Formats: sequence, C-alpha cells, structure tokens
Amino acid sequence: MRLRVNGHFIEVPKEVQTVAALVDFLALQSKVIIVEQNGVILQADEHERAIQPSDSFEIVTFVGGG
Repeated sequence: MRLRVNGHFIEVPKEVQTVAALVDFLALQSKVIIVEQNGVILQADEHERAIQPSDSFEIVTFVGGG
C-alpha cells in the first residue's frame, strides 16, 4: 500500500492495516509521537484506526536535550 508520510510517499506491506501497525513498521513505537491522519490529530487510544491507501500522515517525534 502506498501512503503519504511527512510529505513523502512510501510503500508499506499489506499487513500494515492500522495506525499502530504503521508506527511499528516505521520503528517509532518506543518514542513519544504525535500522529495526524488526514489532518486529524489522533489520541494514543485511536491508533487502532484502519488506514487506507489514500491516507496522508504527519508524524512528529520529540527529542530531548539541553
């Protein structure tokens, strides 16, 4: 499936069917992230939402430092 993530088109395996699976595929599951799907910011409990080939995502990770 082809998805738009952070402005770039990527191919994901057909097994990636939910936002949570996309986060796992991108190896972001252990990070603090914000996911926006089609312009809507998702709460963590909404990550089981299904994804469609036409979906667009913005994913922001937080980096600590000083």
